[in-house]
Amino acid sequence: GAPAPGRDFELWVIGENATAPVSLGLVPTDQEATFEISPEIAALIKGGTLAISDEPKGGSPTGAPTGAVLATGVFFDV
Repeated sequence: GAPAPGRDFELWVIGENATAPVSLGLVPTDQEATFEISPEIAALIKGGTLAISDEPKGGSPTGAPTGAVLATGVFFDV
């Protein structure tokens, strides 16, 4: 679905032992998105979680999720 008017979806990664989520950016609703993963972000992936939150237009004003968490997914080894 799409975010409510005046809202955006934001993608976060939460490392297994992290103290706070890290934003990967806003999730566009009108096109496919690619997120560039830095080495620091890549280090959070093993055992980590992805989450999508509902945020004000333009994303979280605090650098941390402020809205409802709408979806989560856990990374695992294949």
